[in-house]
Amino acid sequence: MRDPIIFPASLQVTAQQIDLSGLSHEQKAFYLNLFSDIVRIYEVGKKHRAVLGIAGPTGAGKSVVAVLLKELAKQAALPFTVEAITIDAYHFPNQFLFSHFSNGEPLKKVKGRFDTYNPQALARDMQDFSAGKTVCFPAYSRKLHDPVNNALVVDAEKVLLIVEGLWLLYDQAGWESIRPLLDYSVFIDADPAKAKGPVLKRHMAGGRTLEDAERHYELVDARNSALVLTTKHKADKVIPAYYSL
Repeated sequence: MRDPIIFPASLQVTAQQIDLSGLSHEQKAFYLNLFSDIVRIYEVGKKHRAVLGIAGPTGAGKSVVAVLLKELAKQAALPFTVEAITIDAYHFPNQFLFSHFSNGEPLKKVKGRFDTYNPQALARDMQDFSAGKTVCFPAYSRKLHDPVNNALVVDAEKVLLIVEGLWLLYDQAGWESIRPLLDYSVFIDADPAKAKGPVLKRHMAGGRTLEDAERHYELVDARNSALVLTTKHKADKVIPAYYSL
């Protein structure tokens, strides 16, 4: 008899410890049901390799949900592997962002906007993954604030790959090639006003002062969130953010 899945009290997400102990029984049940739904979607699809996209505005908890689903999968003894990547790993390196400009300003100033990533590289890796090839996915270092190449090697035959990020459902600037590569997509709907606090905290944990974090939020994060929210209708499923269930 399989042991019951134990909901984790905390998660390690991009070098930060995320406390989940305060979630209610109903909130935990919601995510356990979401996990069961994702497993069924993989099984019904009858593909050895499938891609789940998790989109949503800044601070919605996309990376938390991706890591949570992967953690639950470890306990479930599934006949397939669950891996997770972030589109942040496909940011152009800071050296590129400092040397390329938009409206007279270096792209580094608006890092996180749709044009500070390389969606073509993401599409190539996703296509190789779906074709059954061994893929060396990059990761994003919150310490270096830059992508790290060849951080995750995926070579198993049966894999559900979770891809999380702001722009998965966006349909301009090269991102239009990504949505067709998703077998299923989930959008985490979040109130930007509620998400602002956690976003500022994350920026300051990464080394920004409160003043600089506020500036970056207003210049980049708030504008990104407004644009990303217009893509919500393209998702297969919309769920609330983990702090507002």
